[in-house]
Amino acid sequence: MNPPAHKSALELWIDYRFVLLAIGVFAALGGGYAGMGLRMDRSIERMFADDDPTLIPYQRLQRVFGENDLVMMVFAESTIREKKTRARLAATVAEARRVPGVVEAVSILDPPFAAQFGVPGPGERMREAFAGYTHSASLDELGIVCLLRRPEPNDPSRRETLSQLRAIASTLPSGTLVGETVLVQEAFDLLEADGVRLNTWCSLLLTLVILACFRSLRWVLLPLVVVQIALAITRGTLALAGLQMSMVSSMLSAIVTVVGVATVVHVIVRYRDAIASGQSPAEAMRSAARLLAAPVTVACLTDAAGFASLTISQVGPVYDFGVMMALGSLAVLLSVALATPAIVLALPSSTKPGTAATDDRLAAGLGGLLAWSLRHRRSLITAGVLLLALGAVGSTHMRLETSFIRNFRSDSPLAESYDFVEDRFGGAGVWDVILPATDGLNGKSTRELLNLEAALRENCKGLTKVLSLATAIDAGTGGLPRATLAANLAVRTSLSIMRNRIPGFTNTLIGTDPLDGRTWVRVLLRAPERMGTGEKAQLIQRVTETAIAADPEAEITGYYVLLTKLIESLLSDQWTTFAVAIGAMFVMMLVAFRSVPLTLAVLVPNILPVLVLFGAMGWLGVKVNMGAAMIAAVSLGLSVDGSIHYVMSYQRSRRAGADVGEALRQTQNTVGRAAVFATLALVVGFTTLCLSEFIPTVYFGTLVSLSMVGGLIGNLIALPLLIHLAHKGNEGGYGAAAASGLSE
Repeated sequence: MNPPAHKSALELWIDYRFVLLAIGVFAALGGGYAGMGLRMDRSIERMFADDDPTLIPYQRLQRVFGENDLVMMVFAESTIREKKTRARLAATVAEARRVPGVVEAVSILDPPFAAQFGVPGPGERMREAFAGYTHSASLDELGIVCLLRRPEPNDPSRRETLSQLRAIASTLPSGTLVGETVLVQEAFDLLEADGVRLNTWCSLLLTLVILACFRSLRWVLLPLVVVQIALAITRGTLALAGLQMSMVSSMLSAIVTVVGVATVVHVIVRYRDAIASGQSPAEAMRSAARLLAAPVTVACLTDAAGFASLTISQVGPVYDFGVMMALGSLAVLLSVALATPAIVLALPSSTKPGTAATDDRLAAGLGGLLAWSLRHRRSLITAGVLLLALGAVGSTHMRLETSFIRNFRSDSPLAESYDFVEDRFGGAGVWDVILPATDGLNGKSTRELLNLEAALRENCKGLTKVLSLATAIDAGTGGLPRATLAANLAVRTSLSIMRNRIPGFTNTLIGTDPLDGRTWVRVLLRAPERMGTGEKAQLIQRVTETAIAADPEAEITGYYVLLTKLIESLLSDQWTTFAVAIGAMFVMMLVAFRSVPLTLAVLVPNILPVLVLFGAMGWLGVKVNMGAAMIAAVSLGLSVDGSIHYVMSYQRSRRAGADVGEALRQTQNTVGRAAVFATLALVVGFTTLCLSEFIPTVYFGTLVSLSMVGGLIGNLIALPLLIHLAHKGNEGGYGAAAASGLSE
């Protein structure tokens, strides 16, 4: 009789294991080489969908006034009235202007009359106009406003430009470099460092934990190889597809590590059980593959479907994250198939008494936990419903963290620098109002612009600074003449002087849209970055209303606005993507299980930890940042793998003739042990993320770890209880071994 087709496939899989491993290594090398071309897009536009209406004003801002970002070099200096200090400042400004990527550098020496302390009228007015930019109101601190052009392909990177400016600032007393661009670039730098940290230290910790659990180098080598092959294939695929990394892409290695390690630990447990039963290595490998082929495939495909749900998001990084994680999940499936048989069978098998004793104690503990959960099912159901209600209500009280500064540790040099700017320069938040000037900048439009500035100062109390060309013109002339011709002449003269003294800065305040030839003017706004969530949203709304009241075509944009909108979009998209992920996983598992009750039994204990986490954050007042805003769909995708293994193992035992109780006992022993080992290894590995200086990474690592622990509890306590309830009327003889669990 010919062997079954699946057995023939398993035989071929084992016979050609070294060929498969060679293919895996070759794919990893090719993917690694292609992945070298994978770059991180650091532009803020990449964080939004191409058709997001939030981008339209920002794109106009870039188009009209040049793709220049504003940063400030600030330092302590109380002797600006002295000639030698001004000479030293002029030398520093000249040095900043020589930095590649710097379009313009403006200090108190550049605006007309600002440095002429012996001219009380114009000098005082101009210094008042530029206070908060080139100097503090007390003149005890100075600032150099630097305009940075968007790097072209052959230009130095933004990182290099900022690095050179920081080096200059470090030579000044209490010197530092600040600005939303600095914050975003620093965030990207920290995220890249977090990716490296996770890929090295996490791998090391995983190695130690797996070695401690299984006491064999084979089991250390297998997850490392599987994860690295999967990562290389994923990165290579992304590069060949022309995609770029984004702000959340450093989590790629984290998620691939979770999926890969969780999958491999099931292989390890099944193989070791087969060896302990007396099977040969090849037989044990076939036995493990026969048991795991279906659940591993379903788990990875379900992960991919869940992560793909994130692609409905309108937030660029979330969309990218969904694509990358879906590819990563599929790459894990491929990597496991290519690498597992060769590595597992490469070394002679052995069983260690200490390890067996550890497994026996764990199995006994898991069996006791199963009996306890069934014995207290009413209490557990009541507690679950209560937690679900509290989590659902608490999640409605979640608040956003809209201050980008709070994404960094409070004791970090960057955060301390921003404290200095917030206290002495009137706030680190920089944003803009742009509005059309149909006839260009003349007496009438300048007066209208001054009226808008006055309205902004009066109606928008959170603003600490309002500056435009109208401000400078009014300060330089001592007030616009009432006569139209005189006013027009004063504006033209002042504008000519400004363009002669600070041409780059002037061109960022007035420009022409190349698409339609219209002239636009720009009003620079400053506000505290550390404002509360509600205050910031209200301030943006008041500025919007005030500007539109002055000119219906006025637009509000800038980093301050974009970053606030980004966080708001992340939270609103989270629940949508969570719902879509639930739907996608429901369909996948329904096809795999062919049972609505079992599918629902899987979803409940995996949804509950997510709601409990967010409910706790809501009740405790923990604000949601970028690291927390995507965790719902991610947590569901990570925790559901163990549930899929549990249900499919249970179904297999039932088909083999076991009753409900015996099937649950067998599954709790095998899948439960694998889940404990995998969760232990991953939680220990993810502790490395808690060392990051970027708070969203800390949140992500902490919440992923908690969600995995919650998923483990759900799989070991809630899931078997729900399976028992679903099959209560069809249990046959439950089995004497578990009868004590039904006494309630």
